[in-house]
Amino acid sequence: MLSFHLLLHLLVAAKERTVMASIGRVTLLVVLGALLVVGVGMPSKVSAQSGWQQHMFQANSFYRNRLLPKALEELKMVVADPAGAKQLKAWQLIIEISTKLKDLDTLMWALERGREVAKGPDKGQMQAQLYRLKRVYGQIVFEATGGSGKLPTKGLKLKIVSELSDPESKAYYEKARALFAQLGYSRGSYYLPAGDYELDGEEFKIKGGKDTIVEVAPTTNVTFAMDIVGMGGGRMGAENSGGAGFLAGIRVGLGPHIQFASGSSLLISVGPIVGLGAQSTVDIQQDIYTADSGAKVAIGGELEVGFEFKVGPVDLSPRIGYVVQSLPTGLYYPGQVASSSASDSTGGIAGVLDGHFVVPAVAHGPRFGLHALLTPALVKKKRVPRVFVGLKGGPLWATPDWGDLFDTGSVALDATELRNPESCGSQVGDDCPDRAYLNGSFSAGFSEEKREELNRPVIFGDVQIVAGVQLRL
Repeated sequence: MLSFHLLLHLLVAAKERTVMASIGRVTLLVVLGALLVVGVGMPSKVSAQSGWQQHMFQANSFYRNRLLPKALEELKMVVADPAGAKQLKAWQLIIEISTKLKDLDTLMWALERGREVAKGPDKGQMQAQLYRLKRVYGQIVFEATGGSGKLPTKGLKLKIVSELSDPESKAYYEKARALFAQLGYSRGSYYLPAGDYELDGEEFKIKGGKDTIVEVAPTTNVTFAMDIVGMGGGRMGAENSGGAGFLAGIRVGLGPHIQFASGSSLLISVGPIVGLGAQSTVDIQQDIYTADSGAKVAIGGELEVGFEFKVGPVDLSPRIGYVVQSLPTGLYYPGQVASSSASDSTGGIAGVLDGHFVVPAVAHGPRFGLHALLTPALVKKKRVPRVFVGLKGGPLWATPDWGDLFDTGSVALDATELRNPESCGSQVGDDCPDRAYLNGSFSAGFSEEKREELNRPVIFGDVQIVAGVQLRL
């Protein structure tokens, strides 16, 4: 009987242990599942925290090793995170490092943002420092005036006109001057000590706690420009181009002016040329058709393409173009003009003109030049005329215009002016039949070979000094 009760007790105990084991296993599975769910749901928050914290760790490491620029980069990434921006220590380190690096723009920004996080004495200290700096420093702000809206990145020359006696102000000015040379307008704004300045020759004033707005032409800004150019020069080259040629004139050009982000510009200009020139000869100036009484008006046109870029205080503008123009006093033929060439198969010379002949011509050829623009494009936020000087020149091909000489075969001459008795020796009148002075007229048929020779283009060089103004429309 006892044995039966003992056996029953053992069976009940075993069953309870089995049930408890099952409950334990279920509980363990539930706990593991809960941990897994929590583990899956948490990564984004943990990852976000480790992001700015990792940058903070790197910043502290760079700071301890005195790598301040790298530390500042890491701290800017810390405060870029919403959670990191609430860390007062990050703002305090940015303020400390930017002060040591003389980065006034970063310092002002950090004081503005950091005081929103700070409390008590820390907040009061930041506000006091910010108030002091704003009494001494102001900001120049660059704004793009249309186009793409992107500010150019060309380097700029900053010069202070006022006297700076404070060592701290001098240090901040020198840092800003270096940034202007490296980044130009592209940074958008700079803090500077209050005073008078020049930026690439343009004057502006900085007042403590105030913003000075400067409008800047953005990248790929397209305007129209007009060049008004005065020019003067002379010719050189073949003997029959004479001693001098197109001496003075004026050119007006109009076309697009495209300014790029780098600050350089491309321009296209087309327009008329009006000149006043005289042909210098060794003797009396005499056209075989009309007496050359002196300077005559010449007209033409020119197409020009140029490129502008800054070199020191000026803009240089190399240019290339093509010109077509009339030359009323274009070509000088001294001595004899025979109606036949010596090699002509027709035999002999039918007639000779002897004297000094100035023959009109039409010239054309490429132009190469270089302009130096001496004034800035913007002064006090407004476009102003730009003064320039330069040189221009190149080869010209001139085709003489002999009029109706070949058509009529007869030219009336003034025997009193063109008679040259010495050329006939002792023969006079009818005894000098081969000369063009008999009865003041000359009749001869010009051979085809001689016509081709006299109509052949003549090449010479043309060099001019130019000066003028460029207007942006």
